[in-house]
Amino acid sequence: MLSLSACTEPQNSQSYSCDSQLTAVITSESAETASLVYNQVTYPLTQQISASGAKYSNDDVLFWTKGNEAMLIIDGNKYHCNLE
Repeated sequence: MLSLSACTEPQNSQSYSCDSQLTAVITSESAETASLVYNQVTYPLTQQISASGAKYSNDDVLFWTKGNEAMLIIDGNKYHCNLE
């Protein structure tokens, strides 16, 4: 199970299905911070500048959405995700 959440505005959740049969649940509370829950571990993320879409990362994780698709890179593994 994978989930992303953030802070300040009302919560907005979206679910993504990823290559490896993972489910990503994105919960956005602000545009500046988020947290990604993956295999019961929570990773705090911050928003990064991107030409398009929403991009969040830390030293170990990148989650980048554009339209109905997202890219997840975690522990050196890259996954393609689609909005459910």
